[in-house]
Amino acid sequence: MKKSLNVVFIRINSVADEIIPPLHYGYLAASLPRSCNVSLIDMLRDNMDEECLLKEITSKRFDLICLSGYSKDIVPIRNLSGKLKVHSPESIIVLGGVQSSLMPEATMEFVEPGVDFCFTGDGENSLAKFVVNTECRNFSHDILKDIPGLVFRLNGKIVKNPSELIVDLDSIPFPRWDIMPPASYPKSPHGAFFRQFPYAATYATRGCPFPCTFCAASKVSGKTVRHRSVENIMEEIKFLNKTYGVKEIHFEDDNFSAKRKLLVEFCETLLKEDLGITWCFPNGLRLEILDINELRLMRRAGCYAVNVGVESGSDRVLKRMRKGITTEKMRESIAKVKSAGIDIGGFFIIGFPGETKEDILQTIKYSRTLELDRIGVSYFQPYPGTKEYDDLVESGKFSYDMNLMKLSLHTINYINENLTKRQLYWLRRRAFFTFYFRWKIVVKLLKEVRNIEHMMFILKRAMRWLTS
Repeated sequence: MKKSLNVVFIRINSVADEIIPPLHYGYLAASLPRSCNVSLIDMLRDNMDEECLLKEITSKRFDLICLSGYSKDIVPIRNLSGKLKVHSPESIIVLGGVQSSLMPEATMEFVEPGVDFCFTGDGENSLAKFVVNTECRNFSHDILKDIPGLVFRLNGKIVKNPSELIVDLDSIPFPRWDIMPPASYPKSPHGAFFRQFPYAATYATRGCPFPCTFCAASKVSGKTVRHRSVENIMEEIKFLNKTYGVKEIHFEDDNFSAKRKLLVEFCETLLKEDLGITWCFPNGLRLEILDINELRLMRRAGCYAVNVGVESGSDRVLKRMRKGITTEKMRESIAKVKSAGIDIGGFFIIGFPGETKEDILQTIKYSRTLELDRIGVSYFQPYPGTKEYDDLVESGKFSYDMNLMKLSLHTINYINENLTKRQLYWLRRRAFFTFYFRWKIVVKLLKEVRNIEHMMFILKRAMRWLTS
């Protein structure tokens, strides 16, 4: 009788603004053969240290260990995978996620010898196919070359198979919520605020058609927006509501509005079903596509908040970013959302290539004139896979060293010729202080606090943003 394969997904512990179920692991786990024994070790949720993790890995002897990470996680992942290999040498260790998708060969080389294989692109079908061969330890070249998105070593060289982007998103099973129950996670959502608990995150789309020069989303998930059907989305919402008592949905993708007809149909279906579900867009939404009637429909259907990438108060900088919108058009879009009765937060970037101190001061002033309820201000990051990264590396203005990778929203990794590190540091704080230290904003935020646990999360998050 064939032995069941023991598979574990590990989310590493790190400083994070939010602690939500790792959806990507949920989708991957759901796509594996039923014969697999699947588990999740969420070090972030449980605040687990490395020693406890290694003890568990040693005692349970998993056949397959799955890791994932962004660019900022790659050094910790390399270090951890090496220790996992020592404590469980018989385990196959694989790595997926944004960093391996953007720089597959370089990442594979960097994480050896701990990581045996990397994956790029949509991984559901690829990992499932890989697992079938893992069960019989069949890693011949003829087998490996047919697994989409797989990165592996062959005769001392690194080989990358073409990635797969799944066209029919309805064909992907719902995430394995049983290994990451929504209520087991703390009250620390992506957007910082929520109306009802427990809440659950989900995706309605994959892919991004927009050419923003600072973002690599289209490199990871393709330029064509792929949508789940309304029926499929509603089925998952009903399942979450009935099985886990979920009362609120957070859409983590930012292109739901790309197909207006789909969004309207979703709102009308929610109203008809009358589930009492509230929902929001913490990751952002393209607003200029929507008119006031569609926004009012969203509000009636339970949408209470959206975020939007404002990015800059300088039209010159926005043009370089290829945002496809002006400051005046953005102002109109934000006002439209507020008039529909929906809260709105704005994301800003400072330190962009070519940006000056005057541009940033203009952005700070602009943020206060918009009808925003809250803001987030990030330092510009030269993410691999973006046009800005390519331009900076080619011009010699930025050198990429994976050993020094700290590309998080709170770290300064690039300083253009018009600014200094000290200026960036204080301009970011000035942006926060001048926006939030206004009576109407403070009162609004206090009204949104749900309980003591939520208050503590918000305070910790605010301190991290103000001191980094």
